[in-house]
Amino acid sequence: MYEQVRLLKTITLINGYDGSISLQQYLKNWFKENKNAGSRDRKIYTALVYNYFRIKGAATNYNQQALVVAAAAIDEITQPLHEAWKVETPEWQTAISNEIKFPLEDHVAAAVDKEALFAALKKQPAVFIRVKQAMLGEVKQECINKGYEFTIDGNTMRFAKNHPLTDMKTFANGDFEIQDIASQQTIQLIQPNKNEAWWDCCAGSGGKSLMLLAHQPQLQLFVADIRKSILDNLKERFNRNGIINYSALIVDLTKSETFQRLPLFDGIIADVPCSGSGTWTRTPEWLSFFDEQLLLEHAGRQRTIVENICQQLKPGGKLIYLTCSVFSDENESNVAYFTQHLPLQLVEQKYFQYSSEGGDTLFGAVLKKN
Repeated sequence: MYEQVRLLKTITLINGYDGSISLQQYLKNWFKENKNAGSRDRKIYTALVYNYFRIKGAATNYNQQALVVAAAAIDEITQPLHEAWKVETPEWQTAISNEIKFPLEDHVAAAVDKEALFAALKKQPAVFIRVKQAMLGEVKQECINKGYEFTIDGNTMRFAKNHPLTDMKTFANGDFEIQDIASQQTIQLIQPNKNEAWWDCCAGSGGKSLMLLAHQPQLQLFVADIRKSILDNLKERFNRNGIINYSALIVDLTKSETFQRLPLFDGIIADVPCSGSGTWTRTPEWLSFFDEQLLLEHAGRQRTIVENICQQLKPGGKLIYLTCSVFSDENESNVAYFTQHLPLQLVEQKYFQYSSEGGDTLFGAVLKKN
């Protein structure tokens, strides 16, 4: 009986979501309104709803209850429910196919490994952290003490399961940052030099800036975002890492008059707002709610942003254009537009693809100003 109540509640949760806000925020709001859901309940419902949206695109014959039962088979925490539910819903076994429907598949760039990308959508993504080299031993030992299983490559640690990493002492000490492996690898494109002035113009919570400073601490750094709350998060993150020498400002990059008083920069990192399609393993709701109109809006906004920020780049300076998208409209097509309409020449462009390892897919291009 209790399991049946969970099934019905899960279906109610799913049907209440309309895509107007992120799935993460929707669930957060729902749990706030339903305080009787304990910690374990929240984990179970979160896993069920996320996994439902992961496999929905692979539905063979849409049967919502069967899809929920199939979703329960994906995560360890929901396996007992799957065992209880599958008896009454035998059709779960044929609820999904090996194929998955990816929105606007014909827009996915030719350079992207579609097979690996689509296969990853049915799985729980991994968690990656970037560890300060000198503190690698301490971080590893704390993870071992807590029983967290991980693999390690250089100063990158990978966790197949979610753990409360932000509760760790070494996290509070600023010894590591949670950052996807694909994002970490973009440092290959950035390569700053000592005493240069750099602007992380779409800084978000500062992951790329922290990596930039770890690679070259002697920089004049400016960070910007349109959201004050995000810059507040950045400040907290920087404080934890002992970083105080930087300038932060709130700007709307679609309106160049909001930042024309800035100096000229040797380098600009433009991790522009995008579809996020290379990270949909973490936000699978977009598999059901993304459409071509949204893609066109993203691509247009990205062109406007680069047209504006290009004015702040010194001659010979580098623009690092980044997206977490797999769509060529936001990547190669936009880069071609930049080189045709702006005083920019392409140095390098590539995809950072880690779907098979439970990571994201990112695109990056280095453009040099004439």
